[in-house]
Amino acid sequence: MKCEICECREASVHFKQVCNGQVREMYVCEECAAENGFDLQSPLSMPDFLFGAGLQEEKRDATSEKTCLICGTTGKDFKKRSLLGCPSCYEAFADELSPYLRAMQKGSRHVGKAPAGEALNAEIAALQQALERAVSAQDFEEAATLRDHIRDLKAKLDGVGGGE
Repeated sequence: MKCEICECREASVHFKQVCNGQVREMYVCEECAAENGFDLQSPLSMPDFLFGAGLQEEKRDATSEKTCLICGTTGKDFKKRSLLGCPSCYEAFADELSPYLRAMQKGSRHVGKAPAGEALNAEIAALQQALERAVSAQDFEEAATLRDHIRDLKAKLDGVGGGE
């Protein structure tokens, strides 16, 4: 198989990337891999992957010079330790991180699960408002039903460990 970059030499290096369930493969020769900054002697570290180990050296140097104004973490520190220093680092290195976060997950913004019991707290708050409306409308039967439902949810919330 021919190298996908130079299309002259025989491909001897196989790169495989899985992103959002889609597999992207690339076959290149050792020379093109070396020219594009891929270290064939050691596996990629997470920072190398995040900052594009295949990018030209001058592009990576621009990232290394960036510094977080809050904690002082540099791009070079991040690459070395695979850790950001503080929440402000995400803003300092946003240009580099966002494309890779989007590629590795559905987006660059966290929209994960709410803390345990958060959904129950929201439901209880909505039911309490409905209870107040029922009492104001003198619908005491509905109010009693809502009160019992709120009591059950609060008991369930205490079981989750998120009680107030």
